[in-house]
Amino acid sequence: MSAKTVMCAKLQKELPGIDDTTPEGQQALKMATLFGGPELRDKVAASVSLEAWALWKDHMLMVMNEFRLDPTSDEANAVLAEQMQQFFFGDAGEVPGYVPPEQKS
Repeated sequence: MSAKTVMCAKLQKELPGIDDTTPEGQQALKMATLFGGPELRDKVAASVSLEAWALWKDHMLMVMNEFRLDPTSDEANAVLAEQMQQFFFGDAGEVPGYVPPEQKS
């Protein structure tokens, strides 16, 4: 568990933050840097909780599938940077074109 707590921008409460001394925390911050540079990395480190990061990973997968993104492309990084900003710090509405799967009865 992280020693630091943050006021989570996404969940609007004080929660354990991303711990950059753990492999998961290092991966999270590396991903934020890849998508948005050092500025986004610092913003995520200062105001995103572990719980919100777990929600982001699920959302990111949905975005990648809906936009049919190649995770190795610069275009994908730009889309994911924008989506990450909206998810954590903006109005993270629905992904454009997203159609939820049909519910089985």
